Amino acid sequence: MLLSTILSMVILASPQKLSITASSITPDVVASYNGVVVPIDADDLRSVEENATVVISEFPLGADGEVNLRLQRFDVFTEDAQVVIGSQNKRGDFIDAYVTRPNIIFLRGTIERDPSSRVFLALGEHTTNGLIETEGNTYVLAQDKTNNVNVVYNLRDLDPEVMNWADLHCDVDEYADPIISKGKDQQERSLVNGCKSIQLAIETDFEFTNDLFGGSTAQSSEYATTLIAAVSSIFNTDVGYALQISYLRLWDNSSDPWNGSTTSSQLGQFRSYWVDNMDSVSRHLGHFLSGRPLGGGKAYIGAVCTNYGYAVSGNLRGSFPIPVEDHSYNNWDLYVVAHEIGHNVGTQHTHDYSPPIDNCGNNDCADAWGGTIMSYCHQCSGSLSNIVLSFDPRVQTTIETYLTLVESSECVLDCNSNIPGACCIEENCTNQVSGDCVLAGGVFLGSATSCSTSSCVEQFGACCIGGMECQDTDSFSCEVVGGVFLGDTSDCNAGGCSSSAEYACCIAENCVELTQEACSNAGGLWEGFGATCASGACDPLSNDFCEIARSVSTGSWSFTTVGAVTDGVPYDNTQCDEEYLGGMNSDVWFSYEACEAGNLLVSTCESIDFDSDIVVYEGDCENLVQVECNGDGAGCGSYTSEVNVSVQEGSIYYIRVGGFSEGSSGSGQLVIGGQQCNPDAPCIGDLDIDGVVDVDDLLEIINYWEETDAVYDLDENGIVGIGDVLLLVANWGNCE
Repeated sequence: MLLSTILSMVILASPQKLSITASSITPDVVASYNGVVVPIDADDLRSVEENATVVISEFPLGADGEVNLRLQRFDVFTEDAQVVIGSQNKRGDFIDAYVTRPNIIFLRGTIERDPSSRVFLALGEHTTNGLIETEGNTYVLAQDKTNNVNVVYNLRDLDPEVMNWADLHCDVDEYADPIISKGKDQQERSLVNGCKSIQLAIETDFEFTNDLFGGSTAQSSEYATTLIAAVSSIFNTDVGYALQISYLRLWDNSSDPWNGSTTSSQLGQFRSYWVDNMDSVSRHLGHFLSGRPLGGGKAYIGAVCTNYGYAVSGNLRGSFPIPVEDHSYNNWDLYVVAHEIGHNVGTQHTHDYSPPIDNCGNNDCADAWGGTIMSYCHQCSGSLSNIVLSFDPRVQTTIETYLTLVESSECVLDCNSNIPGACCIEENCTNQVSGDCVLAGGVFLGSATSCSTSSCVEQFGACCIGGMECQDTDSFSCEVVGGVFLGDTSDCNAGGCSSSAEYACCIAENCVELTQEACSNAGGLWEGFGATCASGACDPLSNDFCEIARSVSTGSWSFTTVGAVTDGVPYDNTQCDEEYLGGMNSDVWFSYEACEAGNLLVSTCESIDFDSDIVVYEGDCENLVQVECNGDGAGCGSYTSEVNVSVQEGSIYYIRVGGFSEGSSGSGQLVIGGQQCNPDAPCIGDLDIDGVVDVDDLLEIINYWEETDAVYDLDENGIVGIGDVLLLVANWGNCE
């Protein structure tokens, strides 16, 4: 009995064994780059159960011999994932039609007896793609659609000119600060707390399906899924977090809402649309796959479980790379997507670490060969052939630390778990996943909402809708229709939504309550229904005036001009009279100390959502001297601005950003660049000034959580929070 039990256990534990060998016939064009043809029977692989192990013997590595692969089957979808086809109905509303998930086999693992290797295979009705990395070589499994065969070849064997790599750029400016440094090996990690994952909502454009796959959503869905599964295998091995798709949308017609012409404009449009319209989709991050030539990729840094958790990958090719014969470009789609998601999970480029991991992004290509995912070594000679598809050990540590810090009861990073949010069961609020909330008879307020910021107490009162329409309703219903709720027990009969209602009117630096018409006649800015002076409707922003300008260094800085006061500081538009400088409305201020003599770039070029003006001054706030200005930057869409300023080391410059006209205000990112040195200042995050950024400093941040103390508000956004923690972590270790 014991023997039979042991034998049964051995049989159950034994991996399934298959063989995939090279074809005896290889077309001349494939042989010309040392490739081999590999026939694959997908039905054999479909017999491998989920999470089961399979050993594939005699798998060819191009012309370099054969190996045995030890792989595990995995799924990239969450249990309740949705795949939809988007369209627009006759009323102009965007609607989703649900379709079945693509039937693809995903396998990941290693070469037997080579634990440092990495293997990924994807096989479907329309998809055959794979990647094997070992001993500095990258073997690609791809479809040669011209010859209708599957090919394996060594990417390192090929002349980059033969591959005709696309010219890609990542439009992200990061801090050049010290990063946590700790060496790690490349082997897959076992997690003490079980499986960890990041859920992705995947958006696409019509061009992704139409231009790359001839309009076939079956093919485009397979490839989008394959791309994320391949990136997931990298993340799973390097940092112990898998990626899972919770939602995938494809477009089979040109009615999609996407028209951004660059990565910057498309990222802004993508984020705005999803924040406004896609709250019901569970996700930690959103990622946009584009078939358009947007120039590369762009992402917000350190944005998991936030309203900035978005990235765009453009210029996608729609296949794993293969030597081209038609002079069209090749792209390592896998690299682009992994790179941008890397930014989302907290890492900068490798050349922005201190000391740099490599200097490819600083025009030093001496170590380009072997550049990793977050490097710019693809811009050196050799292009994408230089890249190893893994994260440098220091980058791995940065990502792991960031994800550990960001995880909480409201940001759960477990596999196959929905993202919880506030659930109202009558007037009681609990944090639950949407399914459990509905089963309990509750009302789910949305993914990542919180009981600490949401109320389940039903309020009934006046709701101002649109112009001056008023309805007596509950606060939830008012929010659904986009109205302004005037408060519990308010009443439409009181006239709170009428033309005679008086609300906050901002006139210069003063606040008075007037009707909308009276406010306009007084030259003020009416703050809208429900806004009162007592609630601070006209209070200035934290950097509303020169005297309280926000200090910035090189990098990308989030900001807003919404609610800013238009001040009366003079400026001279004749200095840039052909660049459409406007009225500097709703302006805000920044200060920058030049760390070297030379050029300073100040830009909102396609990184904001309003028509901007920029004026740069030197001197001090009492004696400002204008040095440069710009209204519409050359090559900048949407009337955004960009200016280059000649600066002197040690001088302080005041940067004023406003709107062209009275209604021009909004949000986005201000880019400061052109300076190649670090300021001589104490390292950010060393709050106890002991020369080390460590746990003691982190505890100081926690002690002042959600307070406004400027000492602990490292990112200067007005409140101590997660942004300050992430900035502190980015400087972890000894000050340099």
